[in-house]
Amino acid sequence: PTFPRLMLTDILVVTASTQAVFLLGAAFVQVGPEFGLGPVGLGALTAAFVLTASATSAPLGRWVQRVGWQRAMVINTRISSVILFLMAVAARNAWTLAALLVAAAGVYGAANPAANQALADHTDPARRATIFGLKHAGIPASTLLAGLAVPLIVVQFGWRWAYGAAALLAMVVSLLIPRHALTPRTSDGEQDTTDPTPLSNRHLLELATGSAFATWGAIALATFLVSAAVDLGFSASAAGTLLFVGSAFSIGARIAFGILSDYRRGRGFALMATVTAVGAVAFVLLTLTTGAWFAVVVLAAFSSGWAWPGLMTYTVVNANRKTVATSSASTQAGVFVGAGLGPLLLGAVIERWSFDGAWLTAAAGLVIASLLIGWLGRATRPLN
Repeated sequence: PTFPRLMLTDILVVTASTQAVFLLGAAFVQVGPEFGLGPVGLGALTAAFVLTASATSAPLGRWVQRVGWQRAMVINTRISSVILFLMAVAARNAWTLAALLVAAAGVYGAANPAANQALADHTDPARRATIFGLKHAGIPASTLLAGLAVPLIVVQFGWRWAYGAAALLAMVVSLLIPRHALTPRTSDGEQDTTDPTPLSNRHLLELATGSAFATWGAIALATFLVSAAVDLGFSASAAGTLLFVGSAFSIGARIAFGILSDYRRGRGFALMATVTAVGAVAFVLLTLTTGAWFAVVVLAAFSSGWAWPGLMTYTVVNANRKTVATSSASTQAGVFVGAGLGPLLLGAVIERWSFDGAWLTAAAGLVIASLLIGWLGRATRPLN
């Protein structure tokens, strides 16, 4: 097996594991009326998914460290495939839908630790930030597919067929996982000269807290963008296409910021703080625009407010190289907490006020994240 195959597999494992929740947001224009759910209901279902993933992330990270990333990936994708198929054929009310989402979330808790461990074992140290930026294309790739599914499958055939297609994708991904380990990778022709200060449990908790606040922006875009765009006059197909294009912009931005971080030989903190601050500005601008300008600002929000996860994982992997699965699972749990509380908060804001209130709430979260991460970067700066 080659490294490009490993990279693609990592992305697809995360993509397949998150289709359950992102398809729900993209297809909610059909799912909501069928089950009698509004924005608060969508927020509650999304929260059930990510809070469950938060609870299972740390223990599953330790499990991945023990059994190995390959076995963890195979189990993850095959169970995800079964759950997605059951969502397509057996979800007949909000309660069964919620139960299946929770089951999918429990499996998803192992996806990121396994993918992070696989890449940490086989990545050129001089390219860590770039590789983890690319690895974190998995989540926007999931929303990209969810957005594409709206005009191609949901509008034409119904939301259940979209879940069926996602189940097939997850099963195909399970067949792509390498069955034999790759040779560990070192820097080509040079030593890994970086010597960052290891992140303690307290530092990991602080980074997880900042990531939790930053996640509000991601959740706002992934869960509520299609509904917000339709509310502004976009057709369902156009709104789904906007989610698709925005997700592609997010993927490109994550890779670009990873390349920039590797070029600067930085630890990731300063760049992550800057990106989240720019994202806050983009979310404020969403409240001031409509029509084509709204679409342009959405792309800017995807390229900033949802472009930081690769940098976050890079800071952890680069500092705690001997405990990648467990350390990254700890910070990922913070992301899940933000993603769990975010939909509840944003859904309540939308139902009581408007989508503009949700954009401003997401902007506030990004500002808090920028301040916390910037402070943490200074506090853990290596002594010369």
